[in-house]
Amino acid sequence: MIKIQNEHLEKLAQNHYRAIANYLGQKKIEKFDNLIAKDFSSEYNFQKLLLAKPHEIRELKEIFTGNRDDYNIFKTYYNYLNSYKDVKFYLFGAEASDSERERIDYNAYKLVKDLNISTCPYCNRGTIYNLQKSKGRTSEIDHFYPKGIYPYFAISFYNLIPSCKVCNKLKMEDEVMVHPYEKGFEKTKFRLKVKDSSFYHSVDGFDLEFKSEDSEINEQIDTFKLDDLYQNHKDIILELIQKEAIYNESYLDELLTQYEGTLFKNREDLQRLISGGYISDDEIGKRPLSKLIKDISEELGL
Repeated sequence: MIKIQNEHLEKLAQNHYRAIANYLGQKKIEKFDNLIAKDFSSEYNFQKLLLAKPHEIRELKEIFTGNRDDYNIFKTYYNYLNSYKDVKFYLFGAEASDSERERIDYNAYKLVKDLNISTCPYCNRGTIYNLQKSKGRTSEIDHFYPKGIYPYFAISFYNLIPSCKVCNKLKMEDEVMVHPYEKGFEKTKFRLKVKDSSFYHSVDGFDLEFKSEDSEINEQIDTFKLDDLYQNHKDIILELIQKEAIYNESYLDELLTQYEGTLFKNREDLQRLISGGYISDDEIGKRPLSKLIKDISEELGL
């Protein structure tokens, strides 16, 4: 739903590769490269797969699928997964002691921190969080293309998506079409459908609709049950309806005159304060439900 935006993505991807390559060592990297060259082609190597961008993974994923019916592919697939255990420890801190974790410079904690996102890009409902490294916990890391089917992209930078537990579970081994490194649901809007005059004081007075004319986006909405999940947040919409009645233009102007430069910086800051969510496209990933709040606020003229 929310596009992952970071001006330093290329640099982060390179850091991701260098850190893992340093951890594995040159000999293991060469082993990977030799396996890939033998069973596929010498034009592919560990670095190319690790840094493959979303459109490149789409082009390569059918070549590098874990097809167990082909002996050569299965052999490489099996060897890669065995070696992946080392990287899984490195990247996710699996079964790591405190002292081991201290010497790991780059792992899932740093991935989440460097991407600087606060909510799940799939739903904008769940929080992306990091606890202290010593606790061994971080947000869920979803493999956009499932690692059980596409093991060669199991640790590719652009295949690792920080997500909430609910979305990671709903997705499981399913593939979705809208990649959060490429686009979000900017053109798909939550819509308020008023049923009767009680909509000012009751959630039964209106319906919430979240559908798109884009079939791929609708498929993703269905995969993550977003239309259903967001029905649990109609109380937020009711509050927005009531705030729209209270905070008319003259009242907003009065508040700006009295508090601009002290309680808030500008009109956009005031609108965020009133609505409870960020209202610009590049900031809605900072707070849960901001996509919903932004769309309905715009519809209401709040």
